[in-house]
Amino acid sequence: LLLACNMEEKEGKHTAEFKGEVREEQTVGPRIINVSANRNFSFFVYQAKKFFKVAEEKPVVEMHAIGSAISIAVQAAETLVKYNYATYASIRTDRVEVERESGQKLLRAKLFITLDRSENFDKALEEFEKKRDEQHHDAE
Repeated sequence: LLLACNMEEKEGKHTAEFKGEVREEQTVGPRIINVSANRNFSFFVYQAKKFFKVAEEKPVVEMHAIGSAISIAVQAAETLVKYNYATYASIRTDRVEVERESGQKLLRAKLFITLDRSENFDKALEEFEKKRDEQHHDAE
């Protein structure tokens, strides 16, 4: 499914118009992706690839995950590294205070995975898109 959108660039951000709604996409600096257990790991792989594609300088993605989202963040990062879209810059954990709806505060483990765009990113993306197009063409 391809959707048409108008894009323009100004001051380190791409502006995309989609269904009449204007959205700005970050193109400079590290991109923080808050990984959620409500989505499949492939969604976060897509988000990282999308940022790496438009990033102008410092193409860095930082994935943040708490609780059951940690395994999803790890799976997404592993996939990005496996297919040469990214390289590991750092992996660290911390304890953060999370407040429940009841007001009770808990200390939870939080994972931070920092990924740099791979030197082979453009080639890996080109190969992926070529393979995807071939599969799409074969399915028709």
